[in-house]
Amino acid sequence: MNTQMQIVEVEPGYSYVVERTQLLDGVHLEVFRQPGYPDDAILFIGDNEILFAWTDEAAALFDELDTCEPIELLAI
Repeated sequence: MNTQMQIVEVEPGYSYVVERTQLLDGVHLEVFRQPGYPDDAILFIGDNEILFAWTDEAAALFDELDTCEPIELLAI
């Protein structure tokens, strides 16, 4: 997996971090981290986008992506 981080400054003093991880060919994950707000994520599968809350449980599933069962990904 290849991960890139980008800091996006919307205006002076307000920015957020985007982590982009290439999971498979045509599949990547973007996690948005904003101070003071819950983290969100988007899973891109081809032309489809799945928006979900980036929780500790979601992070744990993606950390163990190569060992988890497909049904576990539906829990996200």
